[in-house]
Amino acid sequence: MTRSVCVLLAMWCATACYYYEPLATPQPAPGSYVSATLNDPGTDTLSRTIGPDVRSIRGRLLTSDPDALRLSVTGVTLHHGENVTWKGEVVTVNRVYLAGVEQRHLARGRTAIFVGATLAALLTTYKVFQGVGIIPSGSGGPPPPK
Repeated sequence: MTRSVCVLLAMWCATACYYYEPLATPQPAPGSYVSATLNDPGTDTLSRTIGPDVRSIRGRLLTSDPDALRLSVTGVTLHHGENVTWKGEVVTVNRVYLAGVEQRHLARGRTAIFVGATLAALLTTYKVFQGVGIIPSGSGGPPPPK
């Protein structure tokens, strides 16, 4: 039973849904996850650091000051929509190169619906296959010889 609870808890932690919304304050809290959209000069200037054609950078905020954001980058989105995964490399982005910054928030409703639907599917699957086995439960083996 405790193993099932641990599996379900791990599944819930892994399946959370998130959304991004514009910052409420100009100085986001360090440790929060943000998405920084670059303007055209920012894309050109940072192309040597983060690659060409980058539209936005996503990652964990390390530091924030009035001049720059320092991020541990988890991914970038290119102008044509492709997402490229990063492994936490640190990048400093000057604020003059930013068109906007959004902060990631947990979508509690969507997460609850997704986890509930997953649990219902698992429970239904378990109940459907609960008595299924190779030998029917009423027989004790092969029939006696004649």
